[in-house]
Amino acid sequence: MTTSLAIHARRATAEKLSDAAELARLASSEPDPEVAIDLWDAVMDLAAASGEASAPAGGAWAAARGDVLASLRRWRDAADAYASAAAALSKGKGADGLKTAMAYDGESLALGALGDWTGATDASRRALAAAGLAGVASSSADVPTTAPCAGLRGGAPTVAQRLDFNAAMARWGAGDVAAAAAALRRLDKGPEPDAGYPQFWEARAALTAALWASNAKPAAEAEWVSFCRPVKANPPATPSNGVRAAVNRAAQMQFDGYGALMDKRCEDFTSGTPLPCNDAGIPGSAGSSAPCAIFTPEEARSRLWPPEAVDALAEFLKEGPEYVLRASEMAR
Repeated sequence: MTTSLAIHARRATAEKLSDAAELARLASSEPDPEVAIDLWDAVMDLAAASGEASAPAGGAWAAARGDVLASLRRWRDAADAYASAAAALSKGKGADGLKTAMAYDGESLALGALGDWTGATDASRRALAAAGLAGVASSSADVPTTAPCAGLRGGAPTVAQRLDFNAAMARWGAGDVAAAAAALRRLDKGPEPDAGYPQFWEARAALTAALWASNAKPAAEAEWVSFCRPVKANPPATPSNGVRAAVNRAAQMQFDGYGALMDKRCEDFTSGTPLPCNDAGIPGSAGSSAPCAIFTPEEARSRLWPPEAVDALAEFLKEGPEYVLRASEMAR
């Protein structure tokens, strides 16, 4: 009887969903972005017809559509979608400060990708203002995995860190590298599981480039040298349950057996140096455990840094490693 009532309750709830909401559920679970964007377009058409587009729910749908457009690099459409999302999310009793802040942040990234750094700076200010009203700065809210440039390769762990970082980079794109460098210095680069190794690696790479572009070359070199210190690998997990621990050991032995047959040589993508394939390094770094190995100019460009910031990083990587040595020799 209880099961039957639960089924009827779920059916009743589903019947209350609007056509737009039903289609939104389908769109949000679609893995193919080309298919997903067609679904989100249909969602927004239905929402416009029903009046839901201007409500917080419609804002959330517009933001999700913006994320898919950003993944497809359709920046103009993405900027418009995020702007619509922010307008809807900031209204009425259902206003959501965190989602509003993320929508403005997405708009900032999209406008920056279009080269409109003045607009990107303004959108970042709005993001920070919305986050301030929502108390995001004092929270540990994680960056949604669907947001552009989220998570991978040292991206911001928290929304507060992401908003501060993107605001600093937008100012750099608008021509104020000194302000960007100052903001990147102040930015929270934690969490720090090991003293001296902040995990917001992208911010450290950007700070190095900003210091170099600001002619603070010894400071840039010192930041990079510290950034290039290897980080410790995460310790292996050992289940406390006896049965699970036995299975875990068996799985590890099987993996070690496969390891004997594996190709042990990989190539470092920056230097061409052969490295063991199964080293416990940072994913995507060919076995390296130094975070700085990740941040090439190509990586910075893919993460939507301003062109000036990409150029500064490229110049530093070409000149920086020798700068301290040359300066010390000239001082003799």
